[in-house]
Amino acid sequence: MIQIMNWFSMAIGLIPLNRQTAKSTNAIDYAMMVIVPCFYLACYTTINFLNLYGLPYLSTCNSVCNLSNKLFMHLGAFLYVTITLCSLYRRKFFFLEFNERLQEIDAIILKCRRVAELDKVRVTVVKHSVAYHFTWLLVFGVFSFALYYDTKEMFGIFGQFSFVSLMVTSFPFLAGSVIQGEFIYHVSVISERFSQINTLFEKINQEARHKQAPLTVFDIESNGEKQDTREATNANGDTKLADEMKRQVAKKDKQKDKAESETSSDEDDEDFDYDDATMAEDTGNTSESNLPDLFKLHDKILSLSVVTNGEFGPQCVPYMAACFVISIFGIFLETKVNFIVSGKDRLLDYITYMYCVWTGVTMLVAYIVLRLCCNANNHSKQSAMIVHEIMQKKPAFMLSNDLFYNKMKSFTLQFLHWEGFFHFNGMGLFALDYTFIFSTVSAATSYLIVLLQFDMSTILRNEGLMS
Repeated sequence: MIQIMNWFSMAIGLIPLNRQTAKSTNAIDYAMMVIVPCFYLACYTTINFLNLYGLPYLSTCNSVCNLSNKLFMHLGAFLYVTITLCSLYRRKFFFLEFNERLQEIDAIILKCRRVAELDKVRVTVVKHSVAYHFTWLLVFGVFSFALYYDTKEMFGIFGQFSFVSLMVTSFPFLAGSVIQGEFIYHVSVISERFSQINTLFEKINQEARHKQAPLTVFDIESNGEKQDTREATNANGDTKLADEMKRQVAKKDKQKDKAESETSSDEDDEDFDYDDATMAEDTGNTSESNLPDLFKLHDKILSLSVVTNGEFGPQCVPYMAACFVISIFGIFLETKVNFIVSGKDRLLDYITYMYCVWTGVTMLVAYIVLRLCCNANNHSKQSAMIVHEIMQKKPAFMLSNDLFYNKMKSFTLQFLHWEGFFHFNGMGLFALDYTFIFSTVSAATSYLIVLLQFDMSTILRNEGLMS
């Protein structure tokens, strides 16, 4: 599905031709990204300046039809010019960087899955693929219907020159939706990687649930004594606790001496080698050995989310604005015009239905964008919740090495600050989550209350649509 969308995006000049190849000719890669906008501007000039092949200049087009069509054309021009300029900005560099980071992430995930013995689990991936393909089929079906309806009506009016009108009316919204489809794909890839990390974290959580903790435990945070749950039956409990305290103190002194002898100003906390830590017992090749890689993976995917949002976030702003405007005006035309004079003017009916069709299309695409962004945020939050659950269980591997505990605590604290710093958004103007739906609906309701108070009976009577 995504391959078909990529081919279509390249054909209409929204992405470079060889977007994943570093060494290629820019003239070939960006040829369609220049030719298609020039062709669009030629069609736009033909309709608005030469007064040819445009619905507003037909003798049968009344004032309501004229206003509605001009609003649709100019709004489409604003949308298409904006997304074209954003598409030309570092578009190829983004694809190269995204693929490079994604390959690095996948390589580490594959290694972690082998350690956790999860490389044969495919159930979650299959379920995701079914929903993924069903969503794309639904989107393609809705777009096919919208394009078929517009093409049929325009061909009946302008014949072989109908492509000029279609290029100015329907094409900008199609191009904007395709760009949002690219955004949907990249966010879904990020969400899937978060889900795979959560599966690895959950494997560690399950092992911590089934493995019994040692008889004598050690309070990591205070380096003090913690009550033994089997003290009454274990006569050697005090001896074991004392030995554990001595071992921990000796280890901390050794680490402190080593840190003083080295220059720590240029050290990176993420490059810490957990294998150098002294372990009380050999746990073998188990899932908890993936923790250092999982923490790094989570940071890498969060950084990839920022890069993706920086590329597609600016294009969400004009698309959501266009969706908002045509939705309000479509409801207004349907309730105040088409409901009263439906069937009396074919051209006016077409304009009204065109608003309704493209309102449904853009709202569907906008909802999928919001849903995928929410899923990615929820999967990233789930990682921190699973780590918290592991910390509460205090498994044996965490008690034998307090560095694991400190790193887990730092990870959850870091994500708490990250959650307040970044969400998928449209240039910081609005967050791409379900709260955007509520704010949009509340704003649209306010505008509709004002618009629905206009009395259209006089205008429709002057146009001969009402007796």
